[in-house]
Amino acid sequence: MGKPFKSRLLIVAASARPWIQSAEIAGFCVTAFDFFRDWDSIGEGGWREHSNLTGSDVAQKRTVIRLERFEDLVKQSHFELISKCDYAILAGGMENHPSIIEALASRIPILGPDAFQHDRMSDTVRILSRLKEFGFQVPESSLRLGSNTCPGEWLKKSFRSSSGLGIRQATEDDVGLESNLHYYQKKISGESFSGFFISVPEEEGGGCTALVGWTRQLVNEQWCAAGEFRYCGSIGPLSIDESLKNKIEAIGQAVADEYGIIGAWGIDFLVDGSNVSPVDFNVRLTASMEIFDARLENSQASHRSVVELHTLACLGQLDLNQLKRSTDLAGLSNEFCFGKSVVFYDGLVPLQITETIHRNLISQWRLISAVRLGEFGVADIPNLGEWIRPGQPICTILANAEPRRVAEVLEVATAKIRRVLSRLESAQ
Repeated sequence: MGKPFKSRLLIVAASARPWIQSAEIAGFCVTAFDFFRDWDSIGEGGWREHSNLTGSDVAQKRTVIRLERFEDLVKQSHFELISKCDYAILAGGMENHPSIIEALASRIPILGPDAFQHDRMSDTVRILSRLKEFGFQVPESSLRLGSNTCPGEWLKKSFRSSSGLGIRQATEDDVGLESNLHYYQKKISGESFSGFFISVPEEEGGGCTALVGWTRQLVNEQWCAAGEFRYCGSIGPLSIDESLKNKIEAIGQAVADEYGIIGAWGIDFLVDGSNVSPVDFNVRLTASMEIFDARLENSQASHRSVVELHTLACLGQLDLNQLKRSTDLAGLSNEFCFGKSVVFYDGLVPLQITETIHRNLISQWRLISAVRLGEFGVADIPNLGEWIRPGQPICTILANAEPRRVAEVLEVATAKIRRVLSRLESAQ
């Protein structure tokens, strides 16, 4: 990229921590709004050394505000902070609030899809229908379950959800019902993966989208205490067979062309042998993309972070052909890859983060790019005194290992965290 960005970037996400890091690697100053404002999000610990910032610089370059809900973003009290930013980037959760995106866009340029595009992309039934017309294999989806269907073969999904929230098994009570809040998708077999795409403004000749990353999704893992269908982590970047890559990239290109997508975005797939079926679309930065920040920082790539790639793509300054040449998913080394998993609290009563718990989590804090082979670190550390309710995330585990061992390292690390928390919880 040459010289780092000198702008101030607004980041809005349910959890902004990985994108704050990614933006600072690219050279941005950051103002972030999220639901957690975790210990490491606000710049405590060794992050300031990693970012080459002094204590005073952290306060000047990074501002993190906690939201109770996305609607609070447009409060008058936040407008002064927002007006000081040059661009905005939206990540997990914001895609479900097009009216807020529209209000935000009236005050600051948003890098990525606008409110209208987010609204169109929420209609998964329509997107899958268009892909079927183009000849792609897709799961059957419908706004209504007919009387001749077997509900047990279908999932009920919310049009506006993320991370697997708002998905459940359809039941007999759903037959004949129709709503603008949910749709039905027939179950298909396959393992869950996610494709990371970059799209640039269309030029003559097309071909403006590249598949630059491939991850295995962790869903409903019992050792994470995640609910059914709940996203709880990613493993990657993974190599991918050339024939499968061609199918996936063709799907991404078709969606990007149809909806005019630019920037970094993702599609969730179910893969069964040589069969690949898109099931969900995320036209924003996704949780699994943190994996690629680690890979970029540990490589000789010309681009150092996902936020850098996203920004350059949206501004029309990314050489997509060069990016494609440097991204060889078919020939990717299998020596090591990264993983992340979310540890959900499975207790029955709220847990307070005491000084002992906080100190224990901090002692294991790492940036994902700094996790050594065969080891793990902890991120998204809650603040001292905070209460964690049952079902809420406690922290995130980050790991670096051989592809076949990453899940094992994550599971062992999660068990270790749980044993410590259980012992400390009993002492409260």
